Amino acid sequence: MRLIIATFLFVFLLTGCSEAKKQAAGGSEDWQQSPSFRISKSGPDGNPVPYGLKGSKDRFAIVDGLVQANSNNKQLLHFWGDTPEETGRLLDKEVKVIGTSRETGEQVTAFEGKTQIQNDDPVKEPREYVESVGYLNLPAKGLWKLDAYIDGKASGSIVIEVHDKPGQQ
Repeated sequence: MRLIIATFLFVFLLTGCSEAKKQAAGGSEDWQQSPSFRISKSGPDGNPVPYGLKGSKDRFAIVDGLVQANSNNKQLLHFWGDTPEETGRLLDKEVKVIGTSRETGEQVTAFEGKTQIQNDDPVKEPREYVESVGYLNLPAKGLWKLDAYIDGKASGSIVIEVHDKPGQQ
């Protein structure tokens, strides 16, 4: 009986240590990369063209492209509210994105900017989404969780893969 209890306690302690390591490295999320999807934007001729994004459709997404470590990755973030009215209220607000590394648990301010209207139709109401343009900076390759905040309020999270710059290892 003591052997069974000792074995149970041992397994319980190992599980607890494993969970503590997960917490230290950015939580217990499954760290699956966020999916890619397309939206329509007006092209130069006014006709809709497909536009590739990665993230949480109808919440928070970035342009679906290569993100490199230790680099100014020009980026266009997209945000949606729960309703068109709520999306409209997201205009002209401060944006901050905190990046968390899966590998190390390191947290950095990866992006700061301000929301604005989409370039394709500045008078279009109701707003489908708002954007924020700027530079996304992450210090190391690997999987990163990006937590977006608009005026200090959580506005969505995505997971992306960051790559080394060519010539770096």
